[in-house]
Amino acid sequence: MISITKQEKDLLVKLFPHYKFPRTMKQDSKRHHYFCTESEELMRPIADSNSAAAERVKEFDRQRALRDARRKSQSGEC
Repeated sequence: MISITKQEKDLLVKLFPHYKFPRTMKQDSKRHHYFCTESEELMRPIADSNSAAAERVKEFDRQRALRDARRKSQSGEC
């Protein structure tokens, strides 16, 4: 789970209304810190404003490239 801001949470709620984003210190907290799971579909929209999300997106892309390279080498393609 990564920490996200209220603005990022609002964007994700618009894009993915079925997800829930827990908040810290629910009582009398004006800090608006929320948490988000590290799934690829949630990280991509906020990667430009959240450094932790950007790192996860970079890792997702690296893993995808490795998977594709393995798949090509196993099938005999060059």
